[in-house]
Amino acid sequence: MPVLHNPVRSNTKAVVFDVGGVLIDLHSEIAGHEMTEKYGFRSETFAGLTRSSFVSGPKSITELATIGRVGTAEYLDAFLNECSVKDLDGLRLNRLSVVGRERTNVFAVVRELKRAGYICCVLSNTISLHWEKLNSASEYPSFALFDHIFASHVIKCAKPAKESFLFVARALNIHMSECLLVDDTPLNVDRAKAAGWQALLFRDAAQLKRDLNHLLCY
Repeated sequence: MPVLHNPVRSNTKAVVFDVGGVLIDLHSEIAGHEMTEKYGFRSETFAGLTRSSFVSGPKSITELATIGRVGTAEYLDAFLNECSVKDLDGLRLNRLSVVGRERTNVFAVVRELKRAGYICCVLSNTISLHWEKLNSASEYPSFALFDHIFASHVIKCAKPAKESFLFVARALNIHMSECLLVDDTPLNVDRAKAAGWQALLFRDAAQLKRDLNHLLCY
């Protein structure tokens, strides 16, 4: 069920952004198509390896990598073991190709929030392999805008678990109700609200700016 728009409360202190699908483009479908066509994955096998919703068990290799229980080598080996074309370097490049470019119009909103005096952070469900790429200052210079960056594989917990929202609020030393999540996944938005956060479902930069309008009146 779609998450309905909920006006942002005036007690907001920190705006916490998701990365993939919000701050950067994702190319999951294109990369997935290459995996089935070029590397011989069965669609159901690939779906099982890449499941990342954290709503069923046992955890997929992607979910284990997302909470830092396995590293890049074990993550890639899991894919290598299931494909018919054994090309480790190619698989690595494919998994990296999921990560797209910065969305400059969204980062423009981040800059406005910073000028208005809000703490701006990242809370990303990510894996070590992707984070190596995202740490490139030349490819992703706008990440330097953020006051804090919380990567799931580093903090060892991920959305939609309440633990991840608690971790961020405690690290920032603010109340849960003073945190606002901007995320493109309805489940994460719902669970953030259940944990006591404010949350907005991201659709596009223009809608985000409208949703945050009264925070940007400075």
